[in-house]
Amino acid sequence: MKVIFVASGNKKGAGQVNSFVQSQYDSLKAEGLEMVLFPVVGKGWKGYAKAVVALRKLVKQEKPDILHAHYSTCGLVASLATMCMRHKSKIFVSILGSFPTRNRKWRRVRWAISRLWDGVLVKSERTKRQLGLDVPVIPNGVNLEVFQVKSKDDCRKSIGFEDGKKYVVWCSNPDRPEKDYKLAEDTVHLLESEILDPNGFSVKLVPVFNKTPQEVCTYMNAADCLLLTSWSEGSPNVIKEAMACNCPIVTTDVGDVTERLENLDGCYVVTTEHPIINQQTQDTYMEENARVVADCLKKALTFGKRTEGRKRILDDGLTIELTAKKIINWYESL
Repeated sequence: MKVIFVASGNKKGAGQVNSFVQSQYDSLKAEGLEMVLFPVVGKGWKGYAKAVVALRKLVKQEKPDILHAHYSTCGLVASLATMCMRHKSKIFVSILGSFPTRNRKWRRVRWAISRLWDGVLVKSERTKRQLGLDVPVIPNGVNLEVFQVKSKDDCRKSIGFEDGKKYVVWCSNPDRPEKDYKLAEDTVHLLESEILDPNGFSVKLVPVFNKTPQEVCTYMNAADCLLLTSWSEGSPNVIKEAMACNCPIVTTDVGDVTERLENLDGCYVVTTEHPIINQQTQDTYMEENARVVADCLKKALTFGKRTEGRKRILDDGLTIELTAKKIINWYESL
């Protein structure tokens, strides 16, 4: 079976895909599939138009059985690239995000699922419910060879974390609005204002992005807690990666985090509100959100030990190897 992976190639410069896409690609290749990677480079209609032309040329050359696109936009690129071709490859799409509201994107994806694509999978039961369709749920697996449990002291020294401070890592680009970095900042500032006493501790928020998976692993092992403040996710990989490092976690209730972290000591899922009303109301809700997240963050920072997250990953079968087998079964079923 020959598969072309179609994914955004705008990470860290032209041509590089997200690490979880690369890991999935490598794991499928290790299972014996013939894999070809096609990074979609560029943004806007001009960038996608160029990608359609380049992908069409690649499909004619490779004649794959399947085009597996990651994110709905890459699925549309794959559909346009294969339109009216003599060799008809099946188009499978991984929907990686979620749909908090039934907006234009929701309608566009539902239309594409019914009209354009041969198969679709989602990353969480929540996204499946939001779409209202009977589609398979296959969360991304974790590369346990990369995300390992390491000495906290050694990792702290290697990246310059100071003694006597509590470090909270936040793993994304602060410029991405759906990740809500401001909530993370507000939460830590609020927590700092409450614990600045002779018997308290100092808290430092560390955004981690544009790092290799190995570097991210070091930060997770060095950290006292991983914080995720997103308002929209499918099945956040960073949560499973932190679990694999036994790092305490505080996260907003997005994607499948409740399923992943249920009854896992040292990990906390927080319900927040995200109203779109007016600036005054929004400011009030932001303060309330910071309060509830800060309460859980304080618990995580005083937890005092590592979690059993890695065991949970193994018990739930969320390794890249098992995920690869599930994806192959999905290919073969369609």
